Amino acid sequence: MKPIKSWKIAALSLCAMTAHADEVLLKNGDKITGTVLNKSGDVLEIKTNYADKIIIKWDAVETLSSDQPLAVILKDKQELKGLAGASKDGAITLKNEGVFQTQPIPLANISDINKAPPKFFSGNANFGGAITGGNTDRQSYHMDAGVVFDMVTDRVAVGGQYNYADDSKKLSARNFQLFGTYAHYFTDKWYGYTNGLFTNDRFQDIELRSAFGVGAGYQIFKSPDLNLAVEAGPTYVNTNFYDYSYGNPTQKLQDRSGIAGRWAVNYDQYVLNHTVQLFHNNEGLINEDLFIRTRTGFRVPVWKGVNFTNEIQADYFDHPAPGKQSLDTRYLFSLGYGW
Repeated sequence: MKPIKSWKIAALSLCAMTAHADEVLLKNGDKITGTVLNKSGDVLEIKTNYADKIIIKWDAVETLSSDQPLAVILKDKQELKGLAGASKDGAITLKNEGVFQTQPIPLANISDINKAPPKFFSGNANFGGAITGGNTDRQSYHMDAGVVFDMVTDRVAVGGQYNYADDSKKLSARNFQLFGTYAHYFTDKWYGYTNGLFTNDRFQDIELRSAFGVGAGYQIFKSPDLNLAVEAGPTYVNTNFYDYSYGNPTQKLQDRSGIAGRWAVNYDQYVLNHTVQLFHNNEGLINEDLFIRTRTGFRVPVWKGVNFTNEIQADYFDHPAPGKQSLDTRYLFSLGYGW
C-alpha cells in the first residue's frame, strides 16, 4: 500500500502545482502553462518550467487566466488590476480583490500587461574595425556611443561617433559627429525639443559644422517594441571650413552660416520574436544648402547585452567644397554593448 500512497501523493502534488499557474489558450487549441510576465507591443511573454521565456504573438492568443493579479492597461489608457479569468470570443475578465469582476475585455483592447517602468538611464557603445597587412597595409576603425535619460515628461539624449581609416599609412578617412537633444512632453504624443549637432570631416574640408535648433515633435509610437517619432523646427547652422582644402593648399575656402529648416525621423522596432531590432534615423537641414544624414540598419542581441550591428550611414551635402563629392557612405559592422 505504501507505493500506492506515494503515487497518490505525487499525483496530488502535481495537480496542486498545475492549479497554481497561469494558463494561456491559443487559437489553435494549444495551452501553455506558466507565469505571465508581460504583454508589450504585439507579443506576450510567459515563463514556464521547461523554458526560461516563451514569446507568443498576441493575435494568436484566444484567452488567458492567472493566479496572480495582472496590471492591465487598455488602449484608451484605462488601468485595471486583478486576477485574469478565461472568457469566450477572444476576451478575458478581471477580478479585483476576489469581489468585483469586470465584463469580458476583448484582447484587442489591451495595450499592455505588467508594463515595466521606463528605464531612467539606458545606452549603448559599439566598436568596429579592420586591419590588413602583407601586400595591402590598411586599417579602419569605427566607434559610437549614446546615452538616454528618460524621465516622466522629459528626455535627454547625447551621443557621438568617430571614424578613421588609412591605406598604406596614407590617411583616407577621419571624421566625427556629436549630438544632443532635450525634449519635454506636453502630452503622451506631443513634445517640444532643443538640440545641437556638431560634425567634422577633414576630407569634406569641414572643420566644424554646428547646428542649434528648437522645434516640435510627435511620438507616433512609443513602446519597448516599436518607436517612431517625427520632428521639425528652425535651426541655426554654421559651417566652418578649413582655411585650405585637403590636398590643395592653394585653394582658400569660405565659411557659410544661416537659418535652416530641420526635420528628423527616428524609428526602431523589434521583429522576429525580439531576435532582431531594425532602426532608421534621418535628419535634414535645408536653406540655401541641403545637409542630410541617415543611419539605417539592424541589431542582433548576442548575449546578455552584447549585440551585433550592421549599419549603412549616408551623409549628403549639396554644396561641398570644390573638388569634393556631395555623398559619403559608410558600411559598418560592429560589436557593442547595450544597457
